[in-house]
Amino acid sequence: MSSFDDELRGALRRVEPPPGFAERVLARVAAERARPGWRAHLRRVFGPAPLRLAAVAALALVIVAGVGYERHARGEEAKRQVLLALRITARQLQAAERGVQRLNARQREPKETIR
Repeated sequence: MSSFDDELRGALRRVEPPPGFAERVLARVAAERARPGWRAHLRRVFGPAPLRLAAVAALALVIVAGVGYERHARGEEAKRQVLLALRITARQLQAAERGVQRLNARQREPKETIR
């Protein structure tokens, strides 16, 4: 056999626990059971059912208000973009109108005749 096998056998051999080990384990298990879990902690924090219901309603209200605000913000951004597009279009139309007026003014001018 190799030394590894010997080390493995030594590590896995049965060892008697120290005196009082079982009692300490059972005492620790009892203490863990007596300590409330996270759900009990949440119940204590949020109190009775009406208070929990109010907390859930408040959370729902915050979510709905957040979604409404986000939609409002998107609407405002869309409105801003539409107004910008209208301003750009108005400038372009004014420039085109001035160009047409200049062409009309040239056509109305008396033409010089060469004699």
